Amino acid sequence: MNEQPNVSSQVYGGLAMIIRVLTFAAIAAGILLLARIIFLFFGSLKTVPGYEQVVSLTDSFIGPLKGIAPVKTPYDGQFDIAATGALLVALVLEFMLQGIQNFLEKQGVRARAPQPQVHQSVSQADLPKVEDELVKK
Repeated sequence: MNEQPNVSSQVYGGLAMIIRVLTFAAIAAGILLLARIIFLFFGSLKTVPGYEQVVSLTDSFIGPLKGIAPVKTPYDGQFDIAATGALLVALVLEFMLQGIQNFLEKQGVRARAPQPQVHQSVSQADLPKVEDELVKK
């Protein structure tokens, strides 16, 4: 009977670890998308090392939103609305994953907590006997 909470806490802990990794992936995607937005916003940043890698890597993140046209900026660049939408999706996803992770961690702590022992309850017929014993003492 003591193995059930232990197994449950291990399952919750494993699921929480998987969700934590997914959360970090969403954060990393958000950082890359933010770098893309900044690089494209300022056109003069095309000379920065890693510009092409960031833009080509984040193209896969904005796949369904590529149909949204960017807006020209006064800084010889463009404001990538599709990347901004993908960044918002990544932030919402990170928020939801963090909530799920916290729930799983709480469940794991509850599963590790000692379970209360079920005591035999005193029936109504036994109450006068218990009261008599208490009075005698």
